[in-house]
Amino acid sequence: MGCEICDQIKNKKGILYQDANIAAMLSPKPCSVGHIYVVPKKHVPILEQIPDKTIGQMFAKANKISMACFETLGVQGTNLLIQNGMPAGQHHSHCILHIIPRRENDGLNLLWTPKQLTEEEMSTAEIRIKENTDQVGIIQKEKEKPVEIKKTEEIKKEKAEEDYRIKMLERLP
Repeated sequence: MGCEICDQIKNKKGILYQDANIAAMLSPKPCSVGHIYVVPKKHVPILEQIPDKTIGQMFAKANKISMACFETLGVQGTNLLIQNGMPAGQHHSHCILHIIPRRENDGLNLLWTPKQLTEEEMSTAEIRIKENTDQVGIIQKEKEKPVEIKKTEEIKKEKAEEDYRIKMLERLP
């Protein structure tokens, strides 16, 4: 079974923006006019599997796209939403940063009632989370690819193989 988001990227359906790592597309099932998905182009099911650099790019693009929604659609606000995992309401097997354009009294209810926790529950959660935040300030580095040094003849040969016009020139007497 394929991924609907990957198929949408591949077919360029509803694509508003894309670069090497990120795609932004219209939601096929929007909850408001201008509902947009910002996704990593590489298939990644949950946020924790996305490289830090790509997450930064996703939010930077979401910011610019959100501004475009304010300017072009006349919206009064936007919700940025990630449903990370099935219990959080995630419907696709691809991580999605939703940009949901909002207007006053638009009828969308994205509010929730906070759960009242006991002091003990709060303290326990704080301690357990703090124990596992030693990596929070560390930026994940991408693996560096080795630089390949080619000889001039190899470069000319590769370019000739890529461009049929160069091949034709070489055939001339």
